[in-house]
Amino acid sequence: MKKVLLILISLILVACSTTSDDSELSETTSTTSIEVPTPDTTDTNKTTTTTEAVISYSFDVEKMSPFTGKELPAEIWLKRPRRVVAFKIDNNINARPQSGLQEADAVHEILVEGGMTRFLAFFLDNASKYLGPVRSARPTDPTMIRPYGGTLVVSGATEGLIPSIRELGVPVLEEQSSPTMFRISSRNAPHNLYADTELVRQKIDERGFYFLQPGPQPLYSFGLDQNNWTTGANRITVKYSEYTTVIWKLDNDKYSRFIIDSYSNNKDAVAHNYITQEGNIDILQTETIVVLQGPLYKDSATTLPSVLTVGVGTAYVFNNGSYIEGTWRRGDITDPFVLSDMNGNEIEVPPSSQWVHVLPNEGEVTINN
Repeated sequence: MKKVLLILISLILVACSTTSDDSELSETTSTTSIEVPTPDTTDTNKTTTTTEAVISYSFDVEKMSPFTGKELPAEIWLKRPRRVVAFKIDNNINARPQSGLQEADAVHEILVEGGMTRFLAFFLDNASKYLGPVRSARPTDPTMIRPYGGTLVVSGATEGLIPSIRELGVPVLEEQSSPTMFRISSRNAPHNLYADTELVRQKIDERGFYFLQPGPQPLYSFGLDQNNWTTGANRITVKYSEYTTVIWKLDNDKYSRFIIDSYSNNKDAVAHNYITQEGNIDILQTETIVVLQGPLYKDSATTLPSVLTVGVGTAYVFNNGSYIEGTWRRGDITDPFVLSDMNGNEIEVPPSSQWVHVLPNEGEVTINN
């Protein structure tokens, strides 16, 4: 009996020992099955596929700027409809530093006589109480203003030019009395005529020069889906003539403006600054530079040098250190410009602040990194 009892006890002990071992094995297996291995980030043979999101863009004529392509705050676009007003601004050595250019919706730079340039400062949603110096009109001006349905503001013009500008459908406002336009004592004439853009706008409204509109269409297409940029455009040189060369240098996400002017004693590039009414000075900047090159000709009425802006020509778009080279096309001065790259695809200019160079074909564009 004792022998049978000992055998039974031994069997029970063996069974308990086996159960304990199985339980241990089961627990270990469970832990291993839920362990998540750490990815090996040092494996250079791995490839990662990323899908770049395409951001849709549609220009809203009521809520966006036709000069920058950007959406405007409600407190600004709710003030519309407003007229586009383009001021002719001097760029003579005696006119620098100018005032108010930094407040413009956009600036166009155009060749004039003597190899110099002047500006068209466009105002629609922005304003300046101290803009100048305001100078006289030139034949290329109406061809850039007409698509916007704008009014040109000048100090005057060569005889016969203003009537011909008006015939092209561009109203012209000449020098007005103070406080709308005023002469400053710190500059000599003719480089001392300044303007308050909102008072000028009121004067234009009183005269009923042109129809009001919800907001004109852009001069060229804006968009966010441009994917054929070429890098290496941190420094852009735009040479109008042997007398005037403009240099843009990338500073973070904006281009800062420098100028070489053979009419000045300094033959090196110097910062092109602006000055506020309070006397604060800073350098002119823009996010995007557009260059439109066209044939140079002499205006038949005035014999003044002009750049043809109808037809086909070379175009460049610069933004944030990259660029696209292509062509522009336009059938009439009432039309916008159609910009195309070298493959014939339409260029979408990034919504941003814009500086437009209207450059003769004899001019030069040099791109450096």
